[in-house]
Amino acid sequence: MRASWRSTLMAVMLGAVFAEGVEAAEPGAQRWTENLSAGTGTSELVGTRDGLLYEPNAVMRRPEGLSRLTGLFEFPARTLEQPVDTFRPRVQATVGLGQGVEVDVRVRTPGGAWSEWRTATEGEAVRLPRSGTEVQVRLALIADERGRGPVVQEVGLEGWREGGTEEALQTLAPLTYRVYATREGLVGGTTANGHVIKTNDRFAALPSRRGLASKGGSEYQVRVCYSKKAKCVTTSVWDTGPWNTKDDYWNPSSVREMWKTLPQGKPEAQAAYQDNFNGGLDQFGRRPGSPAGIDLADGTFWLDLGMTDNDWVDVTYLWTSDGGSSTGLVIDSNNANNDQSKGYIQLTGTSWASSTNVAGYYGSSYLVSPGAAVSEPATFWFYLPAAGTKTVDAWWTAASDRSTAAPFIVTNASGTQLANVKVNQTVNGARWNTLGTWSFPAGWNKVQLSRWVTAGTYVVADAIQVR
Repeated sequence: MRASWRSTLMAVMLGAVFAEGVEAAEPGAQRWTENLSAGTGTSELVGTRDGLLYEPNAVMRRPEGLSRLTGLFEFPARTLEQPVDTFRPRVQATVGLGQGVEVDVRVRTPGGAWSEWRTATEGEAVRLPRSGTEVQVRLALIADERGRGPVVQEVGLEGWREGGTEEALQTLAPLTYRVYATREGLVGGTTANGHVIKTNDRFAALPSRRGLASKGGSEYQVRVCYSKKAKCVTTSVWDTGPWNTKDDYWNPSSVREMWKTLPQGKPEAQAAYQDNFNGGLDQFGRRPGSPAGIDLADGTFWLDLGMTDNDWVDVTYLWTSDGGSSTGLVIDSNNANNDQSKGYIQLTGTSWASSTNVAGYYGSSYLVSPGAAVSEPATFWFYLPAAGTKTVDAWWTAASDRSTAAPFIVTNASGTQLANVKVNQTVNGARWNTLGTWSFPAGWNKVQLSRWVTAGTYVVADAIQVR
């Protein structure tokens, strides 16, 4: 039996859930209702006969001591008949004092990337950064100070296209800012996206859900460089914080969720700590103990960057180059960064060496080999549970001594070679480069980078992405 406090809650109809035959509020709007049994969330989100319940009593709290915790529940992506750039949620829920329900939506852009998430409460129309036909919805359930959360019975949305100017693209390069980094720690705790933190874990936290990746996902990544050790690392954003949770400080003031008067690139916690902004307080009325704008997991902090204490770092928000990051399975050149049940790298021969000499590598390093009249490939294996058509991208570091015809050989699980794609690794470094799109069977498929290139040049095996 549920705790007796539930009987004291007032059932609040946050919006009329869509019914068949009801005309949409906006001309041409598309309507849909999400299936609460089809989504995924953390263990604190429980499906009951009353609805989706949030009970965060056992959640490990962050060092900042948030008094109100938020649980996220992500629905599968869906494809609409027409593109949308604006949405309005309709939610039926039982909500008590100090609790809340918010709805996040994002859209996949024509290039295959996801836009940032945008958030609305019931009945509020919110503009997306891009327009598209593939959308995804995420619920944010907010508990009160005693750890008691709301119950959601139904979630419906309507979406339409208003048109006009979309948010400006950062087409030349993703945004980079110098911010103060702190170590997150919290081994055994759970991140905002449901990941259980392990020893020497690798991820980052930013103080906004707008750039929060799905559990295990790489949709939103940052590249962090620590000049004192001359080290850089690329990692995914899996948690929210430090201090604030609605401070997307990398965005211009026109779209920044809160603190619109601050300069772009300056976290609110930094302004509060250094300049007494907002009376020296954060979003929740607390006084920040540092100017932190990013948290780093232990493996990223200690092992990849060589940091021994909190310090200033240069952070590149990689999805800001085109409004989003493509989402897919990434296989890194370092198996310590891979879920080897889904993908791993295998080396042939003894010539492959790990290096960090050239900036722009994915993860914590890259592999490099001199050219020779022998294949001895670096093989990126990836597992598909079902047959499907997939696009494969490759990441490398570019330099003048690289091969101009590095051969990526794509082979399916049946042993059939699908392509031999030769790329110029003297250019287009530090980014995903599309090799092609092929139909793959279920099972272990592979992409091999051969070192059979002109002597005196080098090939780089850094990472591949399958999406």
